[in-house]
Amino acid sequence: MSAYTGKIGNGYIIISTFASMGIILLILCVLFFNSFAAIRDVGWSLFTLTWNPPHAQFGILPMFYGSLAVTVISLVIAVPLGIFTAIFTSEILHPGYRFSVKAFLELLAGIPSIIYGLIGVAFFSVWVGELFHLQSGRTIFTAAVLLSIMILPTIITLCDDAIHRVPQKYREAAKGLGLCKHEVIISSVLPIAKPDIIGAVVLALGRALGETMAVMLVIGSIDKIPAPFYNLLAPGQTITSKLGREITGSAFGSLHFSAMIFMGIMLLVIVLALTLIAQYFSKSGQRLYE
Repeated sequence: MSAYTGKIGNGYIIISTFASMGIILLILCVLFFNSFAAIRDVGWSLFTLTWNPPHAQFGILPMFYGSLAVTVISLVIAVPLGIFTAIFTSEILHPGYRFSVKAFLELLAGIPSIIYGLIGVAFFSVWVGELFHLQSGRTIFTAAVLLSIMILPTIITLCDDAIHRVPQKYREAAKGLGLCKHEVIISSVLPIAKPDIIGAVVLALGRALGETMAVMLVIGSIDKIPAPFYNLLAPGQTITSKLGREITGSAFGSLHFSAMIFMGIMLLVIVLALTLIAQYFSKSGQRLYE
């Protein structure tokens, strides 16, 4: 590569980086401008429990609770299952079959979320309702389990890549100390791949927070925190399902519309923070290899 070509490449990367930062800042500015009316007129009342637009009540805490509950439960289900599956495909499965299995898992990751939502409405919510003797199976628990299925291929694929990239010399060194197969994985491979595994989990968390269509179809869309709050077999609402269902019904420029945009800002800030965390754990300075 010539020095001239290298300068063009570096210039393209720098321009792309600043363009991306500019787009993100522009989005934040547009969202803040459109949500300013809610911030000015509603203020701290945005962080209350009651959402009733006709009475100018725009408490977003029930949506925060729904997003938090659905995301945490889906990660509790998907993370251990995804990591163990990645260990199997990378360390135990015969290398000749690994490519086929990974291709199938990546295909699952590419299925549109509306397909998962339709399956959830047609079958999964019905099964949950019959299993727990509920009037409706559209609950927080249903949405969380469906979401765990959706993020599982992402966790498996990224964790498999992280584990597979660990150089063979670390495995051979561990075997040289007399460790058996599972001890090599636990004491050598997983600690080295840990930063990338954490980054994969954080990225899956961002995907879970941003999922809209499938969750909207099965969560029940009730704007309140269940009583008691740990009753996950009750309907709920997430930020994304609220935005997806109600944003088109609010008049542009109204206080209702402004409060909806404010929820979008909060969601964007959370996702950006998680992305920065993922970048921190994925930076090369913390790896034992390049």
